[in-house]
Amino acid sequence: MYGSRLSQARAIRAPLTATTALRNSATKPRHLARLYSSPSTPSGPSGSPNVKTTAFVSIALLASAYALYSYEQSSTSSGSSASTDTVKGGEKFTLNIRTSRGPQAYEFLRRSSEDVERILTEHETGEKSVGRSGNPVIRWDTNWVGSNEPCEDRWASNLIPRKQSSSDQKTSWLSSWYGSRPSEHGGASPDAQQQQQQAAKKDLMLFSIMDGHAGDATSQLLEKTLHPTLAVALAGLQAGYVPEKDGWKRWTQVISPTHWAEFALGKGNIWTPENVTKTIQNAYLQLDEHICQAPIRLLPTLIQNTADPSEYPTARQTLVALAQPAAAGACSITTLVDAENEDLYVALAGDCRAVAGWQGVDGKWRCDTLTEDQMGENPREVERMKSEHPASERDTAIKGGRVQGGLQPTRAFGDAVYKWTSAEGAAIADAFREEGDKPRPVRPWNYTPPYVTARPEVTYRKLRNERGERLRFIIMATDGLWDRLTSEEATLLLASYLAHPKHADIAKTTLPTLYPLAEPTSERPYPAQDLPQPKGESWAFEGDNNAATHLIRNSLAGADRKSRAELLSLSGKVSRWMRDDVTVT
Repeated sequence: MYGSRLSQARAIRAPLTATTALRNSATKPRHLARLYSSPSTPSGPSGSPNVKTTAFVSIALLASAYALYSYEQSSTSSGSSASTDTVKGGEKFTLNIRTSRGPQAYEFLRRSSEDVERILTEHETGEKSVGRSGNPVIRWDTNWVGSNEPCEDRWASNLIPRKQSSSDQKTSWLSSWYGSRPSEHGGASPDAQQQQQQAAKKDLMLFSIMDGHAGDATSQLLEKTLHPTLAVALAGLQAGYVPEKDGWKRWTQVISPTHWAEFALGKGNIWTPENVTKTIQNAYLQLDEHICQAPIRLLPTLIQNTADPSEYPTARQTLVALAQPAAAGACSITTLVDAENEDLYVALAGDCRAVAGWQGVDGKWRCDTLTEDQMGENPREVERMKSEHPASERDTAIKGGRVQGGLQPTRAFGDAVYKWTSAEGAAIADAFREEGDKPRPVRPWNYTPPYVTARPEVTYRKLRNERGERLRFIIMATDGLWDRLTSEEATLLLASYLAHPKHADIAKTTLPTLYPLAEPTSERPYPAQDLPQPKGESWAFEGDNNAATHLIRNSLAGADRKSRAELLSLSGKVSRWMRDDVTVT
């Protein structure tokens, strides 16, 4: 996603409003909040225990209009394939892997360059021009390349146009959301264009990635429900409902005449970074509560139900169906861009990651890692979990770098076997088995659940900083990308892509000298990885029209096209052993 809040006279449109096509025709728009989400993929039995993770890269490039213009002009490519170094398909190759049963040899047919290119580009999507000149987001790109079938991860991107300011309390924000509509006419008068630009300056944009595991039921549900949940929660904040950790404190404020008098007079500062952060966190937690508690609330129906067994669906079938999102799990990362207040929020529950690329006045780039991987090997997460459980569980709450020796991420939606009591988990498992589904087993050492939480950590940034740096892009990705690229490598790859997406391969040792990285301004979050300097290896710049594809391409062996073809030729469990699914927005 490319965007510019610094755009000057030459504004390349940057909206994610109602569709640009609708604004250029007389067709009546169906929605004013524009939804972009990953298409549903064919799935097998929902109870499948296979853990398949798709890496999503949600690329949000916030660039100045001139910078984007220069980038567009520098690209001479009309397609994604630029290399003449082709790989012949149909040749056999052998992969030797050490397994628990000893060394194993697996044979595959190597894909051709044409097949590789098709796989890399067939799922590309996005907006090359968002189309709202007052909105800071100019562009966003999406792509995904699977390793497992079905793909278990999802993504969603939404524009929320607001007719009113976050400080204007005349009407509710929710009503203004559904009341502000783009022009239905083919052209727009100068006054209309000015009004649209002013309206776009109040936009909110949401971008999320859902990294599913143990099935795709959780990520499928989040794809449809996470953004609406966040939107309603933020609407409540604008309407004056301030989140508080202390429930009594919240209600005393609600009944306080002083609070409402200040709010009515516009003196109450409701829309603050602290309140937005709490609102996002509460929305995540409340949604997860509904996901995990829905099947528990249905358990009594198994006893009470005396209906005809031939009736469909039965109470047990209903329970098992509604328990699927709780039984599976998904990490999630969300970026919120607040155009009016020039604010950026990134919420993370799990082991996804977000990275921002800043460019200084001296031309140097700075990699700003916005999130910290929340996993059982992160010392801070280990200490947090140990502090939330009795001392007797210090050796079992986190075991072998995993939650109770099983789950790697310490925060996620679903994964209710780490949140239910043993009795609840056993009752749900019995219902699954009665329906012929294989349940996730009740965890050992399940003494004081929950052990996994969906509470996100939220990072806040201003879109402009006091050092005069420009926020040029944001990368959101699941661990499938970060398993193969460091944060700094991804920053360098996009910095160079913005300048010239198509040119000869660049040695990995050379790229940091062409685009020097400034020192980080604070402690680097976990995992703080050194920038690798492998000699003899290169990065590929093959003229990808989609920036997400550029990152995916280079995560698959860089410019080593033969190795890339072999990685994309693997299938079955071997593919998952060697690489994760990758999706890019």
